[in-house]
Amino acid sequence: MKHEKLTEEVIIYILTRDLEELSQLTRYRIAQKFDVNENYLSKRFKKDTQVSLFDYIESAQVHRAAELIKERKDLNISDIQKMVGVEKKQHFNKKFKKILGIVPNQYRDLFKDKVK
Repeated sequence: MKHEKLTEEVIIYILTRDLEELSQLTRYRIAQKFDVNENYLSKRFKKDTQVSLFDYIESAQVHRAAELIKERKDLNISDIQKMVGVEKKQHFNKKFKKILGIVPNQYRDLFKDKVK
């Protein structure tokens, strides 16, 4: 693979993972998939996007969780948190707030009365 397209391919790869794959996604696994050194991958990704690969994966997990919170009223937030690969509630709340500006319960409240 040409290294100029590596970051683009990694982004597509992350965004197209199903929920189970996304919950287990790591820098190491991505590097294995693309047959590159994980340190090189991280540096290349950061250089091309100004975002660390770790932060990008976290953001993808939070955005997927936000979709589930909005669309799946039958799931409680702790179930969704685990589905996207975050074990501790405090960590999930902190990540969610850092990325979306509010905690998951507040986010769910935004869509409480909305009918799908």
